[in-house]
Amino acid sequence: MVIRNFSFIIFSFVIASINYGCNSNLETETPNNYNSKGMIASEYTIAFYNVENLFDTEDDPKTSDDEFTPNGEKKWTEKRYQKKLKNIAKVASALDVNLPMLFGVCEVENLKVLEDLIQEPKLQKANYGIVHFDSPDTRGIDVALMYKKDYFEVLETESLEVNFRFNPNVLTRDILYVRGLLNGEEVNVFVNHWSSRRKGEKATEYKRLEAAEVLKEKIEEIQEFNAKAKIIVMGDFNDYPNNSSIEDVLEASLEPKSDELYNLAAKLDENRQGSHFYNDEWGMLDQMMISNSWLSSKKGNVIKDKSVSVFKADWVLFNHFKLGMIPSKTYSGRKYHGGYSDHLAVYLKMKFK
Repeated sequence: MVIRNFSFIIFSFVIASINYGCNSNLETETPNNYNSKGMIASEYTIAFYNVENLFDTEDDPKTSDDEFTPNGEKKWTEKRYQKKLKNIAKVASALDVNLPMLFGVCEVENLKVLEDLIQEPKLQKANYGIVHFDSPDTRGIDVALMYKKDYFEVLETESLEVNFRFNPNVLTRDILYVRGLLNGEEVNVFVNHWSSRRKGEKATEYKRLEAAEVLKEKIEEIQEFNAKAKIIVMGDFNDYPNNSSIEDVLEASLEPKSDELYNLAAKLDENRQGSHFYNDEWGMLDQMMISNSWLSSKKGNVIKDKSVSVFKADWVLFNHFKLGMIPSKTYSGRKYHGGYSDHLAVYLKMKFK
């Protein structure tokens, strides 16, 4: 795990310990209708987007990013990089005219590309802050959370390492954990990008089961201190809602028990809708889940429709002559298309009472 600011983490740990100790048997406190900056958002959006290989053009000797350089296989030029940034910003601004309150992303190379992204003209009004850690992924891709600094106050951050007991030499992305005050109310956010199925679903399943175990352990730790903690889990899980990693290990479903997760994407998956197109069919690899405590919440931050949506505007899709409308990718193999991503963004509509 990489820690950027040691003193900040120590301070956050002390605050977290005090807070957990005071609220171990209590419901999350109702906010006082203001945050630390005196600002409240009455309606807002929480989103996640696999942005498909957001690399800068520089070669990082510590990672396998050579293909995304001007002389690499992808011929990744500054012009193409700038277009990619504008495409992502366009999607973000279309999700919400005021831009997402919390915006989880994956397949970002480093902090620099995130800093470049939030400076895009379409995103500047959000006044985004960034939570990011460099993970041990061999390609150098990470997960991150962008948040509106005027409405969300970061209290604690942690990069949860995912190690494979049966194959310790294989490296993957960490899971990002952020605890903060949203409209003055404490929420816990996880951003995920689990191992791909590139070598086959069964051959790689152990990796996603391991990631699920790491995530589940942290969630149980939070719920041990506060049984009614508000938790949001988002990401590209490279598994579907009915796979064992989600349904059995995370215990996320459409009918959760009191201490389990409600999978807001499960219904879409049942209806054969999806955020990703593979092997001639749509699937919900990108999901958002919430702790059951959100379902009974009447005050503070609440979910408007208790469902997640997939952003499927025509302009983020490509009309394939055989397959129909599918995600408009940046590349197909070596061929540059200049599209948005091979995934579609997913999002929640929220309100504050």
